[in-house]
Amino acid sequence: MEKNYCRVLIVEDEFIMRQGMKHMIEWEKEGFTIVGEATNGEEALKLIEDLKPNIVISDIVMPILNGVDFSKIVQKKYPEIQIIILSSYDNFEYVKDTLLSGAVDYILKPTLTPNELLVTLKKAVDRIPGLELVKDEEVYYSSIIEKYILGFEDNIDSNNFFDIFPNTCFRLLGINIKQGYTKNREFIKESRRLVEEFLINNNYVFIRFIINEEILLYLINYKVSDDKELVKRFEKYIENKMIHENRFYIITSKFNNISNVKDVYNNKFLPYLSQKFYYKEKFLLNTEDIILTEGIEKFDSNKYDLLLKKKDFISAINLIKNYIDTSILFKMDEYKIKNLLKNLLYNLIVSLESYNLDAENLRQRYFKRIDKTTYIEEFSYEVNNILLELKEFVNKNINLEEDRINEILEYIDENYNKTLELSDIAKAFNFNYYYLSYYFNNHCKEGFSEYLNRIRIEKACDLLKENKRYVSEISSMIGYSDHSYFCRVFKKITGYTPSNYRIKMRTQGVRVNEEKTKVK
Repeated sequence: MEKNYCRVLIVEDEFIMRQGMKHMIEWEKEGFTIVGEATNGEEALKLIEDLKPNIVISDIVMPILNGVDFSKIVQKKYPEIQIIILSSYDNFEYVKDTLLSGAVDYILKPTLTPNELLVTLKKAVDRIPGLELVKDEEVYYSSIIEKYILGFEDNIDSNNFFDIFPNTCFRLLGINIKQGYTKNREFIKESRRLVEEFLINNNYVFIRFIINEEILLYLINYKVSDDKELVKRFEKYIENKMIHENRFYIITSKFNNISNVKDVYNNKFLPYLSQKFYYKEKFLLNTEDIILTEGIEKFDSNKYDLLLKKKDFISAINLIKNYIDTSILFKMDEYKIKNLLKNLLYNLIVSLESYNLDAENLRQRYFKRIDKTTYIEEFSYEVNNILLELKEFVNKNINLEEDRINEILEYIDENYNKTLELSDIAKAFNFNYYYLSYYFNNHCKEGFSEYLNRIRIEKACDLLKENKRYVSEISSMIGYSDHSYFCRVFKKITGYTPSNYRIKMRTQGVRVNEEKTKVK
């Protein structure tokens, strides 16, 4: 039989504030029950018709439909509903409007206390004809456990629960009611009906919780003699009931003291909620049968960035594939593995954008394909196809060797005046020394030393034309520590000594000026 609680709807856009109020007082113990939550006035108006609250606690400043306009609509359409206004210090002009519209009272959010909230609620109850608060000790106990699970209480005294839980064994049973089923009230209602029908028919003691608006959770208390049969019974029951449905329940291993409930929830229940991704055919996951492997090494982002920088895209794609395959073996959380993959693909696609790739369109298509996957089989199929498509694009459109040699030539052009050896270049660009020697000759039609000398002499010619520095100074500036060696190399390439080249350039400059004068 349902208790005749005073029904309260909380309308507040800040999640932390809603959570704070939910755990500020023992609602059911005091005769109240929170029937729903909304983040703005428009959302609340849609809920009022179904939830039929007696009291609405509403913030003033909210998006879409603010508290002032919301309270006016409620007072006009539902005059029997009592409104309590939440306000900050700087909203008093708005508060006056709501009070004139019939609000019971207002409370300041920055200084809100449990006692003030309770006093204001009871003031609102006094204005509701025929409503008498009914208190429920059993629900009070469930509130204590919920606060302990969520960390609002540091400890819990198991001695206080002897009358509620007569048996020695406990398990947690629950389902994620938000992931994939957001705001589907029928899904939540049916999930509750399925579990509670089973528990009641088998005479198990239980308490129900809704944790953070996301998890429908049951604390089951049973005899030790039922331990082996409980899971088998529920598994058989749920399989028979869900031939055409898509629900995924988690049941934890046994524990013997209610003080362990927080640890079991955090370590033996929560980490398994996303495991539905890996168990397509399962309706119930018994966590005592599954060990989640920990310690997977973090993705080597430095190596990945280096491969992209060097335009070694095939190796980068292989690195993605290997890590995703390992993550699947470790049963990485669905949200984490999908977001990791999308981040890696984003960086890869951006790096490929300069090769006439429609990066934004490709990114959207790939991300949509990843997000649409429900189970690991679909996910693996999409990963393999996406990476294969990218490999084909790379092989078809990108001449990696040409890109790499251009980078090497650019590096030499920027560092010609330093002491450079072929081994330095090989190390900088992760090339095998002997392969690089062949590679250089094959692409540049000259050896590394010849190419470096030619670049240096070209720079020397420019400096000699300026006629501002000594030859020995220029020799040092372009990377030659031996002046005589510089002169020999210069003559070999240009046919002149550095001094003769300077004289030649000066003479040519005089002739040019004389010809310009004659023209005038």
